[in-house]
Amino acid sequence: MTYTAVSVVGMDSCAVTDRIVGRWRGCEKGEPGAVGPAGEKGDPGPAGPPGPAGPPGPPGPQGAEGSAGPAGVAENAIRVIRLDCTAAACRGSATKEVLVTGYCGPRRIPVTFINERTVTCPRVASTSPLVMVCAKAAS
Repeated sequence: MTYTAVSVVGMDSCAVTDRIVGRWRGCEKGEPGAVGPAGEKGDPGPAGPPGPAGPPGPPGPQGAEGSAGPAGVAENAIRVIRLDCTAAACRGSATKEVLVTGYCGPRRIPVTFINERTVTCPRVASTSPLVMVCAKAAS
């Protein structure tokens, strides 16, 4: 069966030999024409996904030296000494510290200061422990 159709391109008359396959007889393609001018630029599309992270940069220069911090407390500035007093005279002394206070026994009987580094317990508390609190003197 043959059909007649009109081609829009070039207004040629063509005969269709097979509608299903779409073969045209008498409508062969001609030579391409010259390229036309570019059209207007369209709107930008949406942003794409972010790319992978790049390698780390080189280290920066060393910063300036900071100011000095506040003066700290000397290590073990305060020391507590406990001596068991079993002799008749109980005496204790601090070697490199200054004696701050002290007491004798659980009833905390006051000590007798001999000098700034030495104390004794009275005879009443001679069988009780002697407790001394010493502090390092600032140099």
